[in-house]
Amino acid sequence: MSASTSQKALITGVTSYIGAHIAQQLLEKGWYVRGTVRSQAKAQWLHDTFKGGDRFETVEVKDIQKKESFTEAVKGVDYVFHVASPFFTNPKDPYEDLIYPAINGTVSLLSAVHEHGPSVKRVVVTSSYAAVMKPHPEDPNYVYTESEWNDVAFQAVEKEGKNVSGSVAYIASKNEAERAAWKFVETTKPKYELSVINPVYVFGPAIHHVAKAEDINTSVAIIYSFVSGAKKTLNPHSIFSNYVDVRDVAFAHIQAAVLPEAAGQRFITVGGAFSDNLIASTIKKNFPQYADKLPKEGWNEKDINPKTEADNSKSRNVLGVNYISLEKSVVDTIESIKQFI
Repeated sequence: MSASTSQKALITGVTSYIGAHIAQQLLEKGWYVRGTVRSQAKAQWLHDTFKGGDRFETVEVKDIQKKESFTEAVKGVDYVFHVASPFFTNPKDPYEDLIYPAINGTVSLLSAVHEHGPSVKRVVVTSSYAAVMKPHPEDPNYVYTESEWNDVAFQAVEKEGKNVSGSVAYIASKNEAERAAWKFVETTKPKYELSVINPVYVFGPAIHHVAKAEDINTSVAIIYSFVSGAKKTLNPHSIFSNYVDVRDVAFAHIQAAVLPEAAGQRFITVGGAFSDNLIASTIKKNFPQYADKLPKEGWNEKDINPKTEADNSKSRNVLGVNYISLEKSVVDTIESIKQFI
């Protein structure tokens, strides 16, 4: 572990895939870390894993939509990482299950920091590339930057209501929650600064608690489907198939918190593109023992060099992210979930 520091961070949703990695990297730097959890029982895994002693603590926050839930949690910390956010693939109601909780959770946290966290220098919100990728069907070579917003998703929810797809509802929730964060800072003018991270599909080792295969988070489950035999056909590369390693996402969060030039900025984090064929080829090369579990249909060598449509230059130049390769990310992902194969 690095030399100790007096810096203290709050991470909402510390038991999540990304939250756990942010905590681990901060602890390795010698920081004090406080994480919010829905129950202390769920947090025990991380306490046992990190062995952070008095440098790692967890507090229960049962309802992130109520700002009073964060009153004590935000006190005495220097930086806040807001990772917690609802995720449902099949919401019964896009507003009640996804959009309102995402917006309210974000604004409640920002309000609590404004009112009860005078020592907080900066808040970093975990948004998503979903809040960036407004469709551009007229230009198949369109390159996305941080200037883009995906407002069309919420427009679709307004039009279709409960009939809208779960994926569109989720995209709308991320877009609207991030919009709400920037609006809060603009109108309230708190003493702290705001930065936002917009990751694409996140791969890499799972260090949070995963009790059974069904508990594997959505993006890692993509990799798991190849080696579990669940995936039957390799589909051709399609738009928005981009990856980033979870360790790079965590690093980006920390850099976005401490670098002066990152204040007031949003950052797309993307290591590159992926395709089914590229992932399958990577697994076949590194894990020949799982070759018989790979899909038998859809193999296409022309599909192993996909190109990303997302520009990561800002995260490289400002945050200093040196992205982990897809091969390493896939290999390390599988190593972390081998017990379920």
